[in-house]
Amino acid sequence: MRAHLGAVAALLLAACGGSQDRGDPGRVTLHRLNNAEYNNTVRDLLGTALQPANDFPTDDRAYGFDTVADVLRVSTLSMELYETAAANLIADTLQTAVGAGSMQFEIMGSTTTGNAQAGGWLFFSNGTASVDYAAPGPGTYRISVRAYQQAAGPDAALLSVEVAGQQPVLIPVTATAAAPAVYTSDVTLTQGAHQITVGFANDYYDQATGADRNLWIDHVLVDGPFDGPVVDQGRRDRILTCADLDTADCQAQILTQFTKRAWRRPPTGDEIARLQAVVADALSRGDTAEAGIRNALQAVLVSPNFIYRVEVDPDPGSRTPHPVTPFELASRLSYFLWSTMPDDELFASAEGGTLTDRDELERQVRRMLDDPKAVALVDNFAGQWLFTRALGAQDPDYTLFPEYDDELEAAFRAETRKFFEAFLTEDLPMTQFLTADFTFANDRLADFYGLPLPGTNDFVKVSLADSPRRGFLMQGSILRVTSRPKRTSPVLRGKWVLDNLLCAPPPPPPPGVEGLPDGQMTTGSLRDQLEAHLTNPVCASCHGIMDPIGFGLDNFDAIGKYRTMDAGFPIDASGTLFGEIPFQNANDLANALAAQPNVYRCIVEKLYTYTGRPPIRIDAIEHIEQLTRAFKDGGYSLRELIVAMATHPSFTNRRGEP
Repeated sequence: MRAHLGAVAALLLAACGGSQDRGDPGRVTLHRLNNAEYNNTVRDLLGTALQPANDFPTDDRAYGFDTVADVLRVSTLSMELYETAAANLIADTLQTAVGAGSMQFEIMGSTTTGNAQAGGWLFFSNGTASVDYAAPGPGTYRISVRAYQQAAGPDAALLSVEVAGQQPVLIPVTATAAAPAVYTSDVTLTQGAHQITVGFANDYYDQATGADRNLWIDHVLVDGPFDGPVVDQGRRDRILTCADLDTADCQAQILTQFTKRAWRRPPTGDEIARLQAVVADALSRGDTAEAGIRNALQAVLVSPNFIYRVEVDPDPGSRTPHPVTPFELASRLSYFLWSTMPDDELFASAEGGTLTDRDELERQVRRMLDDPKAVALVDNFAGQWLFTRALGAQDPDYTLFPEYDDELEAAFRAETRKFFEAFLTEDLPMTQFLTADFTFANDRLADFYGLPLPGTNDFVKVSLADSPRRGFLMQGSILRVTSRPKRTSPVLRGKWVLDNLLCAPPPPPPPGVEGLPDGQMTTGSLRDQLEAHLTNPVCASCHGIMDPIGFGLDNFDAIGKYRTMDAGFPIDASGTLFGEIPFQNANDLANALAAQPNVYRCIVEKLYTYTGRPPIRIDAIEHIEQLTRAFKDGGYSLRELIVAMATHPSFTNRRGEP
């Protein structure tokens, strides 16, 4: 098995005419921004806190990642959501500060009943009058109505105040003609047009006495908003970089600067002319220049040049490799390391033409790895490779595992994030990833693991010297996501190791195969039940390799708690790796895996796939083999692997495809 895994790539290369010197960078599919990249990009482009991609369809995944360009499709629904997102994003970015102001409306007409009288309107029976009001921004407004009643009957006259789409408010009016009073109602309005209706709601007339209740109103006053949005004027000024929006020169300046950042390359003159035509169309319909610019900015955000990372071949039908342009390289680099658009320094390096220099490219990679935005590698690469994104997708049975709660789940996630981050930032060799005698814990996690409490709710580095745990495989996150709600799953755990640490996933089970019941074992331990797979030759071909790996982790239950018994049966965590290397427990298993060269090739393959390429093409296999040698030569440093990958010809070059 070990020899087979190590020789697969070499055999494929030889069979298909591959060589280390061929230098084919491969064909890269047009890459749509996935949802995480979209949210990060609009954050850095606009400074917005909105995350519109949270409402987009879930990204498809291939080979374990949602960054593989071949499967990042766009549907009709996606385009509708892109349009909505663009409108909301530009409205959010260019919103203006709205101060509290007043607008008064005279009630002199547009009523259902009544007569003009004394500068106002006398309602002699039930009726309403409506006025139109354009709210300058969202917030709380106060509607003030000056009125008095002509009293009759046992009740005061009722003044109704209503905003279209909201429940009317009824206000008793007790003032008389000698001293009219102002009556108020506070309402919440969105920005834009609203209809406000006032009226008389409880007419009264006594024929015997002639007593007649009426209501007189002379004006409606609208004040507000009193709690409008807090506007970041700097965000607006960063987009509207000149003041005279009515001039073509100012419009061109705004659109050129914005489009250059949004499309991650300088726009052409024709592209800017088409965007200016959008502004001109708005002006021809009576809109303001700013309204036209908003429309043009929205057009920038729904363009394929924004939604996709566009790369162009001078000769699309040629297989001759060529370097990507400096701006294309900047985008490849920023989305690889940050899952977002290039920053100003990376843009400047691309614009100056220095980014394609090997030393400058390496300097930028190291700078970007030191930037806080490199946490994207933790969240998006490690989150998918190590399955921490899946944590919480399936809850354990809380009756069987009452210790498990949201706090513990968050601690599992934080532990793995901090652990992976240590290898990225502290330059620890990945040879320790499976065997490290440390982890990161707070008091809650340390107590769950049976470790000395660090005395803090923050996650700090702690020793595992006196613990049965070592490295990543014995962390609660991976143990939880490879378990069933009621029990562990040696099958899932073994499959995860084969797929994600050895890049040798087993084939899917044949049709009609049923899993074990998800309850307590009554006729033996879980291992006893699963070893029935080995009596069936069809099952044994996969389970004979997969199950023993999972058995090695069986001292940890379905929520990662250490144990020595399973439903009253003693746990046997011994086995063999590949049927050749014996181990007695999880630590032995971790040590055996850490000694396998294919583990480190698999890390390279996973990172290579994360850059957006399927790992199964002949050119990809060749690149992975080359990078694996560089990984070994670099002391298995994750940082040095990233530098090697970002400066490798497969990353800096591309070709067409006949």
